[in-house]
Amino acid sequence: MEQKVDPLAMIGWGTLLMPALTMWHEIGGHAAFCAGQGGHVATIGAFYVKCTGLSGVHDVLVACGGVLANVLLAALAFFCWRCAIGVVWRLVSWLIWVSESFVAAGYFLFSGVTGFGDLGVGNGGSLASAPFPIPFRVAEAIIGGGAYFLLVRAAIRSLNGMIGTGPDSRSSRRRIAHIYYATAGFCAVVVGLANPVGIVITVMSAAASTFGGLAGFISIGYASVNSGEAKPYVVNRNWTFIGCGLFVLAAFAIVLGPSRHF
Repeated sequence: MEQKVDPLAMIGWGTLLMPALTMWHEIGGHAAFCAGQGGHVATIGAFYVKCTGLSGVHDVLVACGGVLANVLLAALAFFCWRCAIGVVWRLVSWLIWVSESFVAAGYFLFSGVTGFGDLGVGNGGSLASAPFPIPFRVAEAIIGGGAYFLLVRAAIRSLNGMIGTGPDSRSSRRRIAHIYYATAGFCAVVVGLANPVGIVITVMSAAASTFGGLAGFISIGYASVNSGEAKPYVVNRNWTFIGCGLFVLAAFAIVLGPSRHF
């Protein structure tokens, strides 16, 4: 039985997936809903989109568009994970569906607790005009917290199915979960510091959606048990993927870090 997960491979996937999944949320979600309803995408930043020319329910759909995009991609990636053949593609599809599910549930929890964010109904929240803000926030927090708890358990079970359990799986589990989490969070904060809007975007969007939204990976990494048996599982270093990750991250930081205005 051989089980090995190369740390640089996980750093590579973190540098590739963080910007790709963030752009999916911002461009495939918020910007797409804005343009699709006839609005004007005035600004696209690394972690935010400014849409003008819409109001009422159309504005609400733009605000919710990012989370809807997360849910859609999570469902698609989960289906791909179930069908994928090969260690690497199963791992990547697993990282995507878990990441997108965590972020979607995390937005409900974050907005419910703080009132800020895409689903926030407090001052400064995207849904600040929603009626009955307190019950709305309580419902969001309960939905988000409950969904996040169930998703962490599902992610642990699914990773167990790939790498097995027991002490021999501990190193692989932590490298997959913790290195990916730390890489994605670090890259998000570094890119977020380049934004011209200020530290608020960095804290609320970059740090909250990445370090906060993906925090379930910490629990996944520590979820090893003393019983059970590890499965053969090898993730080797691939410089092509690592290079792609660095290129995508650099392009993301250079093009969208300072924000683009239209």
